[in-house]
Amino acid sequence: MAFDWEQEANKEGGDYAERIPAGVHDVEITRVLFGSKGGGVFQSRAGDPQIMLILADREGREAAQMVTLSQKAAWALARLLSAAGANLTRMKADGVEPKDFADEGFATANLVGRRLRIDLKYKAGGDGKEYADVTPIRRQPQAAETSGIDPEEVPY
Repeated sequence: MAFDWEQEANKEGGDYAERIPAGVHDVEITRVLFGSKGGGVFQSRAGDPQIMLILADREGREAAQMVTLSQKAAWALARLLSAAGANLTRMKADGVEPKDFADEGFATANLVGRRLRIDLKYKAGGDGKEYADVTPIRRQPQAAETSGIDPEEVPY
């Protein structure tokens, strides 16, 4: 029996959202993933823990950003948190470390629901697939209170 190209082309899409196109967008962190569906945890080539942030725009389109939770690579998470209005001074004073975001409860409480503006590009990976390259855009100081997070509900 021949492969039915027409039937396959008309099937409903999978459980993946449409991806956010390249450009500047206002997004919200909607989910934090800690590993693949097969049960493996995310980690860098050096063995450091990683998390995947799912960012969504107002149309429900998504982009994923992998973040490494090591001292050396935490600058990416710090820039993202800064752009989302997090209280970085308080985080430092309280001794929050990048590895703390490997805890599902902590990461969810401090990341999900945060809003930020990003410049999104797509770059080809070594495997031939395209991956999101997210650059957070820093807020003006007076705009920090519009992060979408109630400061009473989230510690940082």
